[in-house]
Amino acid sequence: MLRRLLRAETLAGLLFVAFGAAALWLAAGYPYGTATRMGPGYVPVALGWSLVALGSAIALAGARAKTDDALPKSDARPLLFLLLGVGAFALLLESAGLIAAIFACVGVARLAERPYRSVESALLASGLALAGAAIFVYGLGLPIPLVPR
Repeated sequence: MLRRLLRAETLAGLLFVAFGAAALWLAAGYPYGTATRMGPGYVPVALGWSLVALGSAIALAGARAKTDDALPKSDARPLLFLLLGVGAFALLLESAGLIAAIFACVGVARLAERPYRSVESALLASGLALAGAAIFVYGLGLPIPLVPR
């Protein structure tokens, strides 16, 4: 029984259930409203229940699977560099602008993958910077600086 619970799919499903339960608990004090007049708790509760349902389905499917796969060996490198990439984006967005923040985020996050492919990283960062500027700055009119002020 314990081997079924220690499968990656089962643990991922239980993690979804935990996040959904946390969202439901945090949103419990907010008024829900209705579908036509949503209150501040409506979307967190809907997302919380969705996470609980999806996580339950994933955990059940993982526990019922016929395979006997154990948890894969963990490597902290990808998680570390992805978090550092998001942190670089957050730190640079206001001071260096959207374009530099996206290039820093992609450059750092791509270090999670071996081998590092600089041409692919530059193309990805260029495309994301172009799309980000088009959508958020020009399309939605958000006051995000593109370059340093």
